[in-house]
Amino acid sequence: MKQRFYVHETSIIENKVQIGNGTKVWHWVHIDVGAKIGKNCTIGQNVYIGKNVKIGDNVKIQNNVSIYKGVTIGNDVYIGTGAIIYPGTKE
Repeated sequence: MKQRFYVHETSIIENKVQIGNGTKVWHWVHIDVGAKIGKNCTIGQNVYIGKNVKIGDNVKIQNNVSIYKGVTIGNDVYIGTGAIIYPGTKE
């Protein structure tokens, strides 16, 4: 089956990662094990997406963003440059 998304050659995509149709993954991105990325997303350069992160459809992630293990991002979300997103703590 033909790949229907783009991944720049400098990016690291670990095992068991799912990437939706029309998504673009730019320079020096690291997507960790088990991450799921929806359709028509843009992942800017130097982004880290942690283990088991779920990203919905039509999400734009700007450069130098880190999204840590277990976070879920919904559809149609914009994440600005340099953001750090991690799951909250339980009391």
